[in-house]
Amino acid sequence: MKSKKAKGKNSFFLKIMLLLNIVFVIFLLLSYLASYISPETFWFIAFIGLAYPILLLTNIFFIIFWLIFKKKYALISTIFIISGYSFLFKLIQSSNKIDISQETNAFKVISFNVRNFDIYNLTKKYKYDLRNKNKIFSFLKKESPDIVCFQEYVHDTTGAFQTTDTLKKFLKAKNSYIYYTVNSRNLNFFGIATYSRFPIVNRGKIDFKTVSGNICIYTDLKINSDTVRVYNVHFESIRFKAEDYAFAENQAKKKNKKIDFQSNSERILARLKKAFIIRAPQTELVADHIKKCKYPVILCGDFNDTPTSYAYHNIASILNDAFIESGNGIGKTYAGIFPSFRIDYIMHSNNIMSYNFETVYEEMSDHFPIKCYLKIEKDNK
Repeated sequence: MKSKKAKGKNSFFLKIMLLLNIVFVIFLLLSYLASYISPETFWFIAFIGLAYPILLLTNIFFIIFWLIFKKKYALISTIFIISGYSFLFKLIQSSNKIDISQETNAFKVISFNVRNFDIYNLTKKYKYDLRNKNKIFSFLKKESPDIVCFQEYVHDTTGAFQTTDTLKKFLKAKNSYIYYTVNSRNLNFFGIATYSRFPIVNRGKIDFKTVSGNICIYTDLKINSDTVRVYNVHFESIRFKAEDYAFAENQAKKKNKKIDFQSNSERILARLKKAFIIRAPQTELVADHIKKCKYPVILCGDFNDTPTSYAYHNIASILNDAFIESGNGIGKTYAGIFPSFRIDYIMHSNNIMSYNFETVYEEMSDHFPIKCYLKIEKDNK
């Protein structure tokens, strides 16, 4: 038999675990609220929303723990995980692939942040390293999309780093709307681009009025007898610098223990906070624009934010997420050294169906391309 002293220690340990469980349940609930509270109002809750996957896994750990030691307490985390089941399905999906050849009038859409086609990856002789650009071009040739939306697009006027001219040679989506927000010495122009196989009948932009160069453009396409508006958006970037990536790499590989953890962490958190706050009105602006649109809508873009964020909720509350409709797996889209989140999206109106959503895990950029097939459902109009 256990001594009274051992029982007392065991009882104290379980009380501590129960207290910790309650704390993590509270944080899990706060992560749900991050979708509904603007970071402009309360910025700290955006960080809790960012931590949702960790909070979810921690609460799953508590369920397993209590099933071993005290089954009735397993209900605590179980109830609150179930109450936020919709957030779980934004991260993980399981859909059956269909034979797309049986779906007449379905068309392929790709969204891809190409990181300027890696234009700044120079060799020792200061010549362009074209390997990643060529990988992207090979991928696009193989996929042959009907619509492709690029974020962090670049056009080089010198001819040494060809993008636009080359793309129009091999893409069947030859109609384009390209909008540049920044240029370097009038030689390299940076912005956002939408290419389409379908005729473009109208185009425009939603200006975020920031110095960052982030923007949303829209393109009205004539798809058979329908006019469809395609939004291509790049919401506020976090703008990590070289020192931030170096710090993250050192932490991941435990290379240099002398690096000042506090000052580096504070700098990264400050960048995240600023981006959270700037993105909020940008997403509100785009959501309001979509609500006024009289056409079926497709939206592609790099949100720089996760499915538990205010930014995502603003758009997903009026459009369907193609990953949720027809995706599989976890769906992470960020390929950089920082934690791999789903921050790139294809969304669409209720009267558009999505099929075979996929994230392509080929390293060509710091983002993975995403793709799916879409089809306008006339009966749902």
